[in-house]
This record gives sequence, C-alpha cells and structure tokens, in this order.
Amino acid sequence: MASKNVDSQEKMSWPPRHETIFIHILHEHVKKGDLQTSTFKMKVWAEISDELYAQCGQKCTIPQLKSKFNSLRIVHRDFSDLIEHTGFGWDPVANTVTASEDVWASYLKSKPKAKQFRTQGLEHYQILGEIFNTTTATGQLHYASSQLPPNSDDERELENNFLNTGVHIDVDLDDDGDNPQLVSGKGKRKCATTAPPERRPKKWDKMESYLDVCSEVMSQKLQREKEKSLEASSTSKEMYSIEECIGIVETMGDVDNDTFNRMLEKIVLIEWRKIFVTMPAARRRAWLASL
Repeated sequence: MASKNVDSQEKMSWPPRHETIFIHILHEHVKKGDLQTSTFKMKVWAEISDELYAQCGQKCTIPQLKSKFNSLRIVHRDFSDLIEHTGFGWDPVANTVTASEDVWASYLKSKPKAKQFRTQGLEHYQILGEIFNTTTATGQLHYASSQLPPNSDDERELENNFLNTGVHIDVDLDDDGDNPQLVSGKGKRKCATTAPPERRPKKWDKMESYLDVCSEVMSQKLQREKEKSLEASSTSKEMYSIEECIGIVETMGDVDNDTFNRMLEKIVLIEWRKIFVTMPAARRRAWLASL
C-alpha cells in the first residue's frame, strides 16, 4: 500500500501556472551557478521546494521535483531536435512550428511524440534553453540582470545576424556527468572531445567568431559609458564647487572669519552651493549676514 502511495505522489499533476513558476525558480538557481553537473545538490533541491511552496502553495518532494526537471529536459531536447530538422521553421513570437504536411508526416513516423508541437510550440523554450544548455546560461551571450540589452544599431545587427543563422548548441551531459554532447544541424549527437581542434564544426567556429566580435562591441560600449561618466563627473566638479563658492566670498572682501566658517558648514551640501552661486550679489550678502 505504501508503495502505491509513493507512485501516485511521483505522478503528480502540474498546472500551467505552477510549471511556469517552477521553471523560473530553476532558471534563477542556474544563473547563480547552482547547476554544477546535470542536476542540483540536495540542499539546492530543498531550497527549490521551499520557494515553490512559498510562491504557489504546492508542496513537492525532491523526487517529484527531479522527475519534473527531467521531463522538462526531455521535452526541450525533443523540441530542439524538431526545429533543427530540415524543413521545419519556428516563430518564437507566435510560438508556432511551420512545416509542410509532407515534412510533418515524415517526421511523425519516427517521432510520434512531436505531434504535441504541431499546433503550438514549446512554451518557455528560450528560458529552458538557458537552464539545460550550459553555454547559454553561463556564457558570454547571457545578459546580467543589471546589464542593458544592445541599444545601438550595430549591436542589434550583430545579435540578429547571429540569432538568425539557425545555430543551436545543445550542451548536455551523459548520465555520469562527464561528456558534453553537441547537436549538429542534422540532429546527430557526438562527443565534443572526439573532434580534433582543426576539424571543429563550422557552426562552432561561427559562434566563436561572434563571441569575439560581441566581446569587442561590449568593451567599446563600456568604454563609452566610462568616458561619459568621467565627463559628467568632471562637469559636476567644475559647476557649483566649494572652490567656486570660496572664490566668490573672497571677491566680496568684507566677510569676517566667523561668517566665513559658518558659510563653509553650509556649502558642504551641493544644494546650498547651487543656491549661493546662482543668487544675486545683494541677496548673497544678506544671506551671509543672516548666518
């Protein structure tokens, strides 16, 4: 009886909202670097369980979470294989797969489970890619939460050229967590370590070139931001500076030491310096007298 209860618990249902929350929780832990091999440590799974319960009130055992995690991995891999297959296209905005009837019929003969994607693609495909494809989640193509996306025409063109080439890298781990697998355009898997450096796939070389260009663009962008920051800082120092305020007082000539010292206490704040520099000379003298 106990065995049947456990089995029924492992096959729990996942409402769409709960699945979405679970996926985003996984994504956050991947971005933290918690996914060391092909799964999480028990401590992290316990944290995921607590977070899921806090956000949607669904209490899951760690085996249940692992089972759902592996199911998502399989579905993501199946969908990746589908859209990489010759004759298929994918609209990420509408989340639909496009192909002729003949292409669908031929593919479904060998992959009947792909029928689920015929009317609608895989929801959360992009974020699942960042979870299960190590290079996407932790590599140079990942934008930090504090980093702005490309905002210049050159950067947008760079990113669009790369994304529209159809290059898809599916880095996965074998059951023992040792050998990463690469998926070629024809859907055949091979070990990344077996290919000698001089015979690397062209798509891999293309991605490497893109990363080099992307790194250069981001370096230039950061340099421009740094220059703007320095320029703004320099302008701020030149305008309404303490030195400017002292210079104005010195030109007035008849300010005693006590008044001067009280003024110094005020102009420590930029707001008082702005007021002091911009006010007319007569009001400036009256203000000093009131200190």
